[in-house]
Amino acid sequence: MMKNSSIRKRVTLYYSLVLILITVLVFGVFLFTASRQTTIVSKDTVMKAVQNSFDEIEYENNIIEIDNDFDSYYRGVTLLVYGEDGKLIKGAVPRDFPSSTPLTQGDYEEIEAEESTWLVYDLYNTYDNGQGIWVRGIYDMDNAAATLKSIMRIMIIILPAILAVAIIAGRRITKRAFAPVAKITNAANSINSGNDLSKRLPQGENKDELYYLTETLNQMIERLENAFQAEKEFSSDVSHELKTPISVILTECEYTLQENRQTAEYIESIETIQKQCMRTMSLIQQLLQVSRTIDKEKALDKENFNLSLLCSSIIDELSLSAEEKGVFLTSNIESNIEITADETLIMRMIINLLTNAIKYSHTCDNPKVELSLSKEEHIRIIVKDNGIGIKKEDQENIFHRFYKVDKARKSEENSFGLGLAMVKWIAEAHNGKVSVESEIGKGSKFTITL
Repeated sequence: MMKNSSIRKRVTLYYSLVLILITVLVFGVFLFTASRQTTIVSKDTVMKAVQNSFDEIEYENNIIEIDNDFDSYYRGVTLLVYGEDGKLIKGAVPRDFPSSTPLTQGDYEEIEAEESTWLVYDLYNTYDNGQGIWVRGIYDMDNAAATLKSIMRIMIIILPAILAVAIIAGRRITKRAFAPVAKITNAANSINSGNDLSKRLPQGENKDELYYLTETLNQMIERLENAFQAEKEFSSDVSHELKTPISVILTECEYTLQENRQTAEYIESIETIQKQCMRTMSLIQQLLQVSRTIDKEKALDKENFNLSLLCSSIIDELSLSAEEKGVFLTSNIESNIEITADETLIMRMIINLLTNAIKYSHTCDNPKVELSLSKEEHIRIIVKDNGIGIKKEDQENIFHRFYKVDKARKSEENSFGLGLAMVKWIAEAHNGKVSVESEIGKGSKFTITL
């Protein structure tokens, strides 16, 4: 039953049980302590009364005299004076006390007689003439017991009342403490039922545990919203990109099947279909690469390698294709830079930047592309070209999937706007970042910081 109860009810129940347990323990400790303390105080009172009584017994001229104003009853203690032979000289034995109780030097005794309990203390004093006097103190323990019972009655009445007030107050405090949880739950149900991820959970004014929990949940909802929006845009963009080549293929097929054609026309149609199939295959390959970005931890296969050697090999590999397009590819690579990263992804990132730079520089006069690698506090990879450049309003969007700058990519049939998105993801997956500086007609500079 408790498993299905709310946290507020469980906290209230646990709080009440703990409070009851503490009250019982306090009450038990009090009774034990009060009982012992009562006995200690009673013994101390009897002893002091007996000791002080000797101040009223005088010894002069070898004669022991008891003052007439000898107080036989002091602070609830009955005082009796006996001779050395055990005969009562002064005082009256309390009723119900057994008068035959023997005298014992300096010892406490508890004597039960009928319905009373007596605490007895005897003290003997010897004087210079050789004679001695006994003084006995008798204290009725029922007086202390009555006082203790009175205190117990008061506690039995007061403690439950205090306990009840504390439980009620605790219940109200718990209810108020969990009120924000109810608001968060209602807001979460509203978001869930309405499928509106733009809403956020309410945050309280006090920066307590619930505040930071809500903040974390809101960040998670924001990430989910961004992920769903990105997925929606991604699906839309993929559909759009696939629609064009498939439409061309269908059109060519319909055109070819309408009537008999010349061989050259068939060849031309088949070449068109082949070209669109290759374009579609290229898109699928890039989408497979993008699919790796879903889980960064699984996507990365880190190892230690020489980044300088990797950059040099990439330059050697791309130099020939760059020369064919009339682009002068240079490098400024600092030697022996080691890094622990996914070598395949780092290579793809650098190749993507270099191929982009070569692609959009070859139409310019004296096109140049430079790859720089250096290490100070961080590793910096810079790809710089003197190509057509990128508009300022486009620079923030070029790292988004399927985003294309018209002037730069309009004529490139195999450009889907995924290359720079991949570059950004690879950099961020390695706890780095990528930035761009560009000016129309003067070229672009991409900087990766790892």
